[in-house]
Amino acid sequence: MQQQYREEVGSSVEKRIELLKRERNAVIIAHHYAPAEVHGVADVLSDSRGFFDAVVQGCEASTAIVLAPAFFAEITAAMWPEKKVLVPQIAECPVASHSNLGFDNIAAFKKRHRGKPLVCYATSPLETKLLADYVAFPGEVVDTIENVDADEVLFAGERNCSDDAVKRCGKKVIAYSGNPVCNVYNSADLSDVQRLKDEFPDACLMAHPECKQEVIDAADYVMGTGEMREQIRKDGNPGAIILGTERGFFDRMRNEFPEKNILHLSSYLTCNVFKVLRLKTIVESLEKMCYPVEVDRVVGERIRTLFNRLF
Repeated sequence: MQQQYREEVGSSVEKRIELLKRERNAVIIAHHYAPAEVHGVADVLSDSRGFFDAVVQGCEASTAIVLAPAFFAEITAAMWPEKKVLVPQIAECPVASHSNLGFDNIAAFKKRHRGKPLVCYATSPLETKLLADYVAFPGEVVDTIENVDADEVLFAGERNCSDDAVKRCGKKVIAYSGNPVCNVYNSADLSDVQRLKDEFPDACLMAHPECKQEVIDAADYVMGTGEMREQIRKDGNPGAIILGTERGFFDRMRNEFPEKNILHLSSYLTCNVFKVLRLKTIVESLEKMCYPVEVDRVVGERIRTLFNRLF
């Protein structure tokens, strides 16, 4: 029987994953910062918004493999309490697990500004989201805050994104003073922009809002990667496009749009938290059903209410 299994699967890791997915009735949901090698086996491949949009919509699978940091899996487990939610490797995002954004700190911040609504970044601890009145995805912080029916809004999340919201929003944004910075996005600076602009002076720069303010100020577009993909897809401009984004998304765009001259702002824009999610780890996860992620029932109910309202 084992020999028959090997012959059926063949030597292809991708075929093996597809077979295991059928056996386990599994779906693979991936953030496109994951390595390019796993993009082809994902049933959903998107940014944070697209990832959770798919989760909220639901599916018939009984098992979900999450190719993203642990907080993605935690929210997925909260939304899908009846399914097995697995991550091939436990990978913690430094921002999403930062102690500064812990429940007690944000509860105290909210108490100091009693009565003002709190917008919490999606990249934050699960328990902290229980304090949120609204959750904002990367690239959507400004729009989310602008749509809150209040003149003053609290924001807890990534620092560069927070600074950008304070600068761009038409209402008062009270940013939590302990907001941590994403060291990956903070690694690119104006010298990287100038280096590429010297060679490609007419290039369009698309920057993620977690970049440094000097990069954001130099950008033609400041948006999340989902919006970037749509802009690249419909843009008929044959000129160069510089992506101030994480490497995985850059690789995806190069693969999807080989006819376009797409450049990466900096090789330092590479998040190692995502890079442990490889084809071989997916195979192991499906074979051994590891590693399961579960959340407390009461916490899960609150998260479901929050995200169902959000979508």
